[in-house]
Parts: sequence; structure tokens; C-alpha cells
Amino acid sequence: MSRAQKLNQNNLEMRKTIEKDLQAFLASGKKIEVIPMGVSGQDKMGRSKNIVISRKRRTAIRAT
Repeated sequence: MSRAQKLNQNNLEMRKTIEKDLQAFLASGKKIEVIPMGVSGQDKMGRSKNIVISRKRRTAIRAT
């Protein structure tokens, strides 16, 4: 079996698993909330949500 065939098979298995999980989620009485485009999860007051995104790399501190 080629690598592409294995990837396709894995993708199909993953889709089946997701579909089963989704059906179980909905069968348990839970609902899926649709969020409109443009809505952000950011706090309007500018407070932190404990998520830090930085492009700076931290340098390791070495004990001498």
C-alpha cells in the first residue's frame, strides 16, 4: 500500500470517528453553537485571558 493510500485510509477512519463522536454529542442532548463571522473571543475591556502570544524567543539561562 502506498503512502498516499495509507493517508487516505487514515483520513477516512478519522472522519468516521469524528462523525460517531458528533452523533454521540448530539444524542446526549448537547447542542452546537454557531458563532457568526467577525465575532472575537477577545475581552472587550482588553483584559488578558491568560494567553500570551509572542514572537520573541526566550533564551535559556545557563548556570555557570
